[in-house]
Amino acid sequence: MAQVQELSTTADADAMLEASHDAPVYLLKHSIACPISARGQMEFVGLEGDADPPLYAVVVQYAREVSSYIADKLGVQHETPQAILIKDGEAVDVKSHGSIRLADLRTAVQAA
Repeated sequence: MAQVQELSTTADADAMLEASHDAPVYLLKHSIACPISARGQMEFVGLEGDADPPLYAVVVQYAREVSSYIADKLGVQHETPQAILIKDGEAVDVKSHGSIRLADLRTAVQAA
């Protein structure tokens, strides 16, 4: 079963992007101060099944530099909460706020 790996350095982010060349990965940008982000996180962690992709997270209060670095690398404007499906080092699906729903996240994985 997959567990969410927290990214705390840009090297962690680079390793995640490299891993996306082997299989799609999901990243959650999360704010611990926001109830909407907490709801998005609950949906996101529903992806911890055996058939789901590797999961990563950035807590923006602890790793703002990493969050900005990822936004620049992927060309995706930063939001929280934000779920980004990454394949071959590129964002192939981006959901934010109320659009982060488990069923929709799984649909995006299947389409990738």
